[in-house]
Order: sequence, then structure tokens, then C-alpha cells
Amino acid sequence: MSEQPQKSSRVGESAPKAGHPYAQILQLNQELVQNLQGLVDEHETRKKELEELRFGHDQARAEIARLQEELRHANQRDAERHEQLRQLEAEHVDQLGAMSAHLDAMRAAIERYLQQGRKAA
Repeated sequence: MSEQPQKSSRVGESAPKAGHPYAQILQLNQELVQNLQGLVDEHETRKKELEELRFGHDQARAEIARLQEELRHANQRDAERHEQLRQLEAEHVDQLGAMSAHLDAMRAAIERYLQQGRKAA
């Protein structure tokens, strides 16, 4: 029973719509088409923006990968140079040790020479 009043109110509502002049319906239709075209244009613009963002994102990722590779090479070169420096330091320590031993030997030889000279005198 409650459905009947609703149907009659719907019929009452559609009666004024049917009474709209044809020109007004055409105008509403044109406004709808314009609104839809605006939405389509906005959608296309956003699609373009999304594509540009994706392109920028891909470029940024490629740049990050390049920089990471550069960093890896720089770290590798740094490690190699550190090892070379360590080897040079070890060589210098060895050379200083050899020089110290040589000087000690010369000092001992001079002391022996001086002692022999004192004994001879």
C-alpha cells in the first residue's frame, strides 16, 4: 500500500519533466555534453601528468642506480688505495728497520775501531 503513493508521486514528478520544452532539454543535454567533455579533457591532462611523473620517476631511478654504481666504484678504489698505502707504510717501516740495523752496525764498527786505537796508543 505504501508503494502506491510513491508511484503516484513519481508520476507527479515526471509530469513536470515531460512538460519541459524541447529547447530546455536540448540545453541541459548540451551542458551535460560540455561537462562530460571537461571531465574527459581533465582525465587526459591527468593521464599526461601521470606519464610525465612516471618518466621522471624512471629517470630518477636510473640516476640513483648510476650514482650507486659510481659510489661502489669509488669505494672499491678507496679500498685499493688504502691497501697500497698500507703496503707503502710497511715498506717504509722495513726500510727504516734496515737503516737502523745498518747504523747500529756502523756504530759498533766505529766503537771497535776506536777501542783498537785506544789499545794501540
